[in-house]
Amino acid sequence: MLRVNGFKVEDLGKDVESMKIVKKALDVDADVIALSALMTTTMSSQKEVIDMLAQMNLRNKFKVIVGGGSTTREWAKEIGADGWSESAVEAVDLVRNLVAAK
Repeated sequence: MLRVNGFKVEDLGKDVESMKIVKKALDVDADVIALSALMTTTMSSQKEVIDMLAQMNLRNKFKVIVGGGSTTREWAKEIGADGWSESAVEAVDLVRNLVAAK
């Protein structure tokens, strides 16, 4: 949905190490890092990316959004994400707003 709406997307696939996500975001000078977790067992990786960005003093460089079947708005707030979306359609507006505010 993001590509269709004019955003450049670097899809790293599934089961990607957190450091690889951070490095790719730096390499392409991303505005937004979008993280999806379909199962509760993978949700901790979303928090890991946010924590890693903070440890590297990069947290303010990127907007981080989370989503996926196992996530909630409360989860996003708990881990310090900049936004949460229940669907890919909603993610488009969320990213638009975050990029416009940056």
